Amino acid sequence: MSSHGPTATPVRVADDWEATTVDGESRVTITWTKSPRNRLDRFLFDLFGTSRERDLTLDPVGATVWKHCDGEHTVAELAAIVADAHEAERVEPVDETLAHFLMQLEERNLIRFNDEQTG
Repeated sequence: MSSHGPTATPVRVADDWEATTVDGESRVTITWTKSPRNRLDRFLFDLFGTSRERDLTLDPVGATVWKHCDGEHTVAELAAIVADAHEAERVEPVDETLAHFLMQLEERNLIRFNDEQTG
């Protein structure tokens, strides 16, 4: 688990994703291949014939974040975009909510962070 400051720039790693609109709300579905973390995982995947293909469907807030993980926006800019685009009660505290969500995406190897910019 890592921590990234407000000047870090998240970049999508997963290329297989689709943006849709459901009931007037933006959604993003990401498809990726889950890699076994160790030999036991690999054994269990094979034993049970578990598919390694995974789909993750993001709600409107997650879709906003995902679309802006383009290497052009810092974490601080993403926080401002999310705060402006969604109701406060849904995203507050926006910094903590965003940090947690970005950490989950990074743990799934769906995003990476470019080095923090230096002043």
